[in-house]
Amino acid sequence: MSIQDKLGIILITYNRKNYLQRTFDQIFADNSPIKNFDITILDNKSTDGTSELIEQYGKNFPNIKHIIHNHNIGGNANIVRAFELASKEYIWVLCDDDVYDWSNWGEVEKAIYNNENIICLARYALHDSKKTEAIILQLTFVPANIIKTSLLNGSMIKSMYDNIFAFFPQLLPTIYAVNNKLKIYVVEKPIVHNGMDPRAIDSGYQRGTEKQYMSQRSLTMTWITGYANLCSMIQNKKLKHKTMLCGINFIHGNFSKFCKNMHALYFEKKNWFQIIDIISPLDTVSKLKLFFSLLRRHFIGACTENDSFVVRLLLFKIKFKIKKYIEGDYIVIDFNFMKAKKHIEKQNILLNIFHREFKIK
Repeated sequence: MSIQDKLGIILITYNRKNYLQRTFDQIFADNSPIKNFDITILDNKSTDGTSELIEQYGKNFPNIKHIIHNHNIGGNANIVRAFELASKEYIWVLCDDDVYDWSNWGEVEKAIYNNENIICLARYALHDSKKTEAIILQLTFVPANIIKTSLLNGSMIKSMYDNIFAFFPQLLPTIYAVNNKLKIYVVEKPIVHNGMDPRAIDSGYQRGTEKQYMSQRSLTMTWITGYANLCSMIQNKKLKHKTMLCGINFIHGNFSKFCKNMHALYFEKKNWFQIIDIISPLDTVSKLKLFFSLLRRHFIGACTENDSFVVRLLLFKIKFKIKKYIEGDYIVIDFNFMKAKKHIEKQNILLNIFHREFKIK
């Protein structure tokens, strides 16, 4: 059986005419190994000329099948729809804004003929390709996945639809493979790179959706919250925690910044259900760290105000102002009711507490 008969390709798109043009330039280039494959394009009722561009290419490439949905069903629903339509032995879902390098395509074909369950085609998030948590993180990238369709039974597709709100329905086959100790093959040299530039385009998961039709949970969903929701399905507790930390470090840099961002995004706005989702995959120590960090940030506020550092005990509405400055030969720290003056050269300290002065040698 030829590779074209084994691998089905479905591309999802919505209002990305310029980026889709770049994608077509790569997919249908002379050196592209997939230019003659059957390619189905699921168009989310585009309104910017994307549909017309697809029709134009369809005249020159009869292997293109263009399906326009009656409505914009959303990017994540379009991903699931692509998996549901998969009819060949393997399925590769492409996005409309990425960058491809075909020089290592031979390895992909070899992996397919070797009957691999899941083939990972990207490596930009892989700090260590031997670590399962890093592979799971990388496979959040939709076109990084070539998946054997035997994994996509009715229960899998239903679970994908259930997880549309959490951003990563494409990760369900990977979670299943990990839980059942199935091998995930990672190519030595990446085929696809993330070409999305969030500064230049609308990269939100809610593109084209009116907010009045969205639940609070969908409106406040973020990358890390959706990722946590999927991580909670990993059966091995240690791996679940490692996978969550891997995502936290990739998106937020470190756990401290993650705690700070979670307080601003969810705790201050009382989106408790998102906090619960985030806490679920973490181990006990990390859960406590996050919990106490949120409490500390909620009840003790700190900021700069003019030239002063201000600490507020928010629960009791008490404000402390700390100011440091030079006064003659002294370094002065002014702390509300107390002022400490230390001589620049000498060691003695002058304290003024409630207007009473003390000298400390």
